[in-house]
Amino acid sequence: MKCKNGLLPILVFLSLLLLSCALIPIPPVTVPPPTPWVAAAAATSTAVPTPTSPPPQPTDTATPTTISPRLADTATPSPTSTPTPIPSPSPPPHTAEPPGRTYVVKREQKSGDYVIQLWRNTASESFVFDNIVTISTGGQLLVRIENGAELSDLTGTDITGEGHPDAVIERFTGGAHCCFSTVVYDLGPTLTKVLETPFSNCGGSFKDLNGDGVAEFVTCDDLFAYVYCCYAGSPVVQVVLQYDPTRGYVPVSPHFAHMYADPIARHAEMAENAQPDEMCEWDGTTKCGVLPLVLDYLYSGQDDKAWSEFSRLYDYSDAQLLWAEIVQAIANSPLYTPSDVSANASWPPYYMLRLLTDCETDTEQVVGVLAEGQSPCDPSVLRRDTYWLETLLRNADLLAEDETLALAPEGCADNCRLDVMRMADGVRRGSVRLDTTMGYPGGVYRVNGVESEHWRLRGDLTWERVSQ
Repeated sequence: MKCKNGLLPILVFLSLLLLSCALIPIPPVTVPPPTPWVAAAAATSTAVPTPTSPPPQPTDTATPTTISPRLADTATPSPTSTPTPIPSPSPPPHTAEPPGRTYVVKREQKSGDYVIQLWRNTASESFVFDNIVTISTGGQLLVRIENGAELSDLTGTDITGEGHPDAVIERFTGGAHCCFSTVVYDLGPTLTKVLETPFSNCGGSFKDLNGDGVAEFVTCDDLFAYVYCCYAGSPVVQVVLQYDPTRGYVPVSPHFAHMYADPIARHAEMAENAQPDEMCEWDGTTKCGVLPLVLDYLYSGQDDKAWSEFSRLYDYSDAQLLWAEIVQAIANSPLYTPSDVSANASWPPYYMLRLLTDCETDTEQVVGVLAEGQSPCDPSVLRRDTYWLETLLRNADLLAEDETLALAPEGCADNCRLDVMRMADGVRRGSVRLDTTMGYPGGVYRVNGVESEHWRLRGDLTWERVSQ
């Protein structure tokens, strides 16, 4: 049959074209391997998510509080500072890097708009003192507290009588018997810290001692731990703190003087029968046998009785210096109720400090505290150790909290110097000079390439700037 219009040649040509296309092989499509970061992302997306998100991080770091040096020619230090309210949601002083993903919420408690969480570190190498407590609202972190051992069962109750619930946090640093602290925040419209006890060997408890419906905080002050004797013999004294709406918890122990009757009776008997070195005193005296009674009288507001009993029961040659040390220590304690205890004392105008390493002494008490006219190697010269001197130097702002003193060169017996060392890594930062070249009462200064101002030590253990 003959095709019309010449279609047959066209159809033959199309058939041959289709047949040729079917015979051409088509190469397989090659998919390039994923780049390394894509592979990592894919692996991450299949990982098991962390059971609990870490606590949020504050947006900035608050400036740490500084403490002015306690000097004789400056104004009298103010008492314990008024707690500063922490307005929500500004970051508080407790700022640090957020915990890692090993932290999970051990306990959570809500109070109004606030969420209080105790975070436990689940890492195998962690300890109980790795725990952290946070207080937040609306997803904004307000407070982060390190070493948060536990949330007290009082959290969520109103212990201050202000009409707002409170958060009560117990802190612990993990030592054998130290250190403990209690922190309380008022969970009102403005988050306010109303109590933070200093880290010490003392815990505490809340008790309504006067029946007014507001709990006092009963604790102790271990201000002389390890100072004159080993820990077992170191004195501690009972302390009562009471809530003040404008200042938070403040020491008011003399208001509860009746609570000291039993301790005074026990410690009076101990002091009357104290024997040298019985309480493992470092210097073989009866310091730690007499101090508990003296502190009971001082903290209960009976200053005259404290002085008279101290004078009667402690008859060693360093009694005058020891009384100055006691007065300075309690004045600097945030747990002591201020009083004019120094009115009972009579001190020399000055002391002169000198290293006694060239006096053939085999004791660790290498700092001589000389009265006027005394020869440095006189056996009657009062002696103290470098730890005692460190406390004094910090009061004069000549030594930072992270610094310590070391005799150098190591093992020296004469021509020794006092090096200032950084505690963290033992790096030398300078030296402290006890200068006696100008005669009594000498001077004390620090050299860090540049010489500091000079100071001399008054009989009440406060510093006086030497005019230059």
